[in-house]
Amino acid sequence: MAYLALYREWRPRMFKDIVGQDHITKTLVNALKQEKIAHAYLFSGPRGTGKTTAAKILAKALNCEQLQGIEPCNHCASCTSIDHGSAMEVFEIDAASNRGIGEIRDLRENIKLSSTQGKHKVYIIDEVHMLTPEAFNALLKTLEEPPQQVIFILATTEVQKIPLTILSRVQRFEFHRISVENIQKRLLEVCTSLGRQVEPSALLIIAQKSEGGLRDALSILDQCLLQEDPIGVEEVYLVLGMVGETYSAELVEVCLSSDYGKSLNLLSEGIQQGRDPRQIIRELLDYLRQMLLTASTGNPPMVALHIQDRLVKQSEEIGIPRLLRWISVLLQGEGQLKYASNARLAAELLLVQTIHDSQPSAIDGQDEILKRLSIIEHQLQSSALGGIAEGSPPVSSKLNRSIPKAPLQPQRTANIEVKTVDSGNTAQEAEQNLSIEGIQERWAEVLDQVKKLKKSTQAFLMEGKPVQLNGEVLTILFREGCSFHRDKVNQVENRQTIEDVLKRLFGTSLTLQNLMENEFQIRETTESQDLKSQEQALINKAKDMFGPDLVVVRE
Repeated sequence: MAYLALYREWRPRMFKDIVGQDHITKTLVNALKQEKIAHAYLFSGPRGTGKTTAAKILAKALNCEQLQGIEPCNHCASCTSIDHGSAMEVFEIDAASNRGIGEIRDLRENIKLSSTQGKHKVYIIDEVHMLTPEAFNALLKTLEEPPQQVIFILATTEVQKIPLTILSRVQRFEFHRISVENIQKRLLEVCTSLGRQVEPSALLIIAQKSEGGLRDALSILDQCLLQEDPIGVEEVYLVLGMVGETYSAELVEVCLSSDYGKSLNLLSEGIQQGRDPRQIIRELLDYLRQMLLTASTGNPPMVALHIQDRLVKQSEEIGIPRLLRWISVLLQGEGQLKYASNARLAAELLLVQTIHDSQPSAIDGQDEILKRLSIIEHQLQSSALGGIAEGSPPVSSKLNRSIPKAPLQPQRTANIEVKTVDSGNTAQEAEQNLSIEGIQERWAEVLDQVKKLKKSTQAFLMEGKPVQLNGEVLTILFREGCSFHRDKVNQVENRQTIEDVLKRLFGTSLTLQNLMENEFQIRETTESQDLKSQEQALINKAKDMFGPDLVVVRE
């Protein structure tokens, strides 16, 4: 006899054998007990969850000659013929290949023929969502008023494609994804029956990668059983074409260490083993998901036992905020990775970006930027009203308290010649003499001094130009298309370098405000309108006090 695949050999033959769908089997059993069988059913849900199996068991229960309570006997001629697919009273139709109106018309003609052997004629239409609109219309009348003893069971994985007119004429049953625990339990039962030795951790991996489909899990196990006993995690990874959770854990380690070289070398090793870069990123995302669930709920992660402690430790070290950033970057990149012409290069860039975005400067920079923007907004509002609000501390003191500035490293500044203002002038005098024109004249000198401290910062700053000096706030304007450079200048370490150079050159503390051209124009327009409205309010008040004839407004 030809070899029978595991998913066929272990297909449930009674309601009690169906795994993970108790809410459906209980309802169908009660319907059989009360003899309240509907004329049409719709079984919907993910693949491999038991839709067609439940349909066949229901057909057997309706036509069984030696019914045992509610369960079919599986021994009579009717049950045997249904199991073998040769029953004259049960018709399985694949709507993917029989989707036209002609096939449905033939079905309607055959329905009129009376039953010869069993009690009921059962039509199981699989993947019914593939029918054409015309075929659905032809099926509609039959579903509404079918002949006596005829039952339709429609099965689909995409219920949203079924017309509402069909949905309103059927009893709908939603099959759920089967839990990992139930799948693992079933796989263990199969291995025990076959006398094969498979590690529990290997069964767990199979259950997880089947994504809730028991049929997929049995197919994977069937392939794994071609290996010699005992079958472990590595054999499962080999069958699935995966790099494994140990590899993903190592990838997380090098990302935590912020080592670009090690991460790229590790990625290269996985590719050299024949793994697809896309699969490596997908597995890394799955691993990070388990870390997120562990960090959020405290529940044990659903990974191999030998890796659980390592995953928990890593999740505690990373923390939820950084974990969310990693997942966000990888998810966005993984969607683009599908269409990348060079998948390896795209995966390498994605890893580098993930490490870069997890740097402390990038993580903390957002909070620092928000603080600075809040201070700058306060100063702009105060300046529009003619000065800083009474009782509020100077902006520079706020910045010094909220954003500590690290001193420049001596070894990097020892050979730098910096022109400063005359030591006889105080900081206040320097501030009074400073103007935007003076800064613009010496801007090339600013860029040169920044370059000596940090070349990358100077490269980003070159795309910006100083356009406005408002008190201690220096506005740098970036042209459209250079938002990346603006964001880099906004990072704490780059901003700190530039502000230190400005203080050395001009003798006063300046705070950078980095804006795009469109942002600056909107802000200028808003401030101009505010000033005009204030001027008009003063004019109206003067007219009220002295009379409109005595008030003359001159520009």
